Amino acid sequence: MDIALLASGSSGNAVLVRSGGSAFLVDAGLSGREVTARLDSIDVSPSELLGIVLTHEHTDHIRGVGPLARRFGLPVWTNRATLEAGSATLGKLPHWVEVTMSVPFEIGDIWLEPFSIPHDAADPFGLTLKSTQGYHVGLATDMGFVTQLVRARLQGLNGLILEFNHDLPMLLDGPYPWSIKQRIRGKLGHLNNKDAAGLLGEVASPDLEWVICAHMSQQNNNKEIVVTEAKSALNGLLSMPSSASLHVATQAEPTPLFGQGDRRNLPGTLEVEELN
Repeated sequence: MDIALLASGSSGNAVLVRSGGSAFLVDAGLSGREVTARLDSIDVSPSELLGIVLTHEHTDHIRGVGPLARRFGLPVWTNRATLEAGSATLGKLPHWVEVTMSVPFEIGDIWLEPFSIPHDAADPFGLTLKSTQGYHVGLATDMGFVTQLVRARLQGLNGLILEFNHDLPMLLDGPYPWSIKQRIRGKLGHLNNKDAAGLLGEVASPDLEWVICAHMSQQNNNKEIVVTEAKSALNGLLSMPSSASLHVATQAEPTPLFGQGDRRNLPGTLEVEELN
């Protein structure tokens, strides 16, 4: 299984998942044209995609879903509440496949299991993805706090995409109106660095090969703080393998491809931080 974040942040999110001959997107919050360009940068054509999984209806996750689905005849997997809440932006879709929370479903040779997360959307979910070879990856962003269900679902992974949205002091001292600050730091908002690092420390195991810190705020966070918090959480674990890697995703460009046993850096991407 290969995974790359095409973009990550409040201006647009999209994740490419590929295993063997199967490829699909999780969310497509950039324009259809920009998603296509970023796929092209990693030698993937939208015509190769089997579809799009939609985790919730916020614009930074669905902006390009309708155009891509209609142009390339792609099915969209999501739950009914998300489909209805996002209908004005999504428009008419060629094919919708209903997702039921905690019920696994298959796309190509990858099994996906959705789990509920706390966020101010209709029925948002995170995902675990497992290949037929047993490679196991988790994706959890856009959540206000860490639940017991989230902790349970993110155990024993080989790779993890986890929200490190904001540094709380930066948010509180920043220029946003108080109502927006309250929304971001609230129970249905976004995960701050310390809470994300705490979760990472709880779920990391010797099987964990890589971590991508995702959905980082451009106004209320920075890479150095994220790396410090995440490294602190992982370096304190004696069971962590020395070869594990850490990467901070950005809005500007795709991450490297991450997969079983290797990391293939792509031109123009950020340097992968080693944990040692």
